[in-house]
Amino acid sequence: MLFSTAKNAEDHVVELVANDRTTIKSLHARLDKERALSLRAMYKVINKLVDAGVLLKVGKQVMVDQEWAKRVGEMLNSASAPLLSDGERAVYTFISVEHLDAFWKTVVLPLEQSTSAREVFFYNPHNFWAYLPTRKESEDAYYRHFENTKRYGFFTVGGHSGADAEFKREYQSDFLQTDLRNIASLRKTDHITIIGPIIITVRLAKEVAERIDKLYRLEKSMKDILPEIVRICQKPGKIRFVLENNPVKAGKLKKILARNFYFKRPE
Repeated sequence: MLFSTAKNAEDHVVELVANDRTTIKSLHARLDKERALSLRAMYKVINKLVDAGVLLKVGKQVMVDQEWAKRVGEMLNSASAPLLSDGERAVYTFISVEHLDAFWKTVVLPLEQSTSAREVFFYNPHNFWAYLPTRKESEDAYYRHFENTKRYGFFTVGGHSGADAEFKREYQSDFLQTDLRNIASLRKTDHITIIGPIIITVRLAKEVAERIDKLYRLEKSMKDILPEIVRICQKPGKIRFVLENNPVKAGKLKKILARNFYFKRPE
């Protein structure tokens, strides 16, 4: 399947060609290295994708058929955001950090598209999510998308440890501002995202949150504490995912979180 951990030769070819056209020679060099695919087998894959209307072969170059790409894009963009009435909330429970994080992005990305808000606010007691090996590629892509879509993220981290500061140094940008500031009124278990009037709260089990906080307080590097964080996240207990449409509450939270951020005037 495209852009997943389970992909066949056709998927691999499409991924390699997706960003730009390439020559058959350079494509085979990469495929031979990564999949030990022979030239004959590669031609068979390419011809199959050409016949299916996925790729175009022009001379010695291979490229994605833009009509196919447009249809796929339109289909994926048709995913709708969860519809909640004013004051309505929905609660989900997870026992897997990986499934939770995937669901979070499945909810957040359509919400960003469906609201007029160009700003997303975050509060994490500590942002360990950005470093979990199984989700890091996805996390990095999400943080990059702020610049790609010209949206603005405002990320408040509740800790001041060296590991917290690492996140700020690595991810701070013109489109993703970061503030290290403890907010006593917010729970240490809660990881909050605010998009327009919608509030998403990921609530860890109290014991899990306390164990992670204790690791950050050791004042070690992220590299040093990450193995233990990964072990903790392998048995996270029950994680609650709360989605609510509450304009008043969202406004109050944004006001609290916005204190140290710079907001550009609309052009």
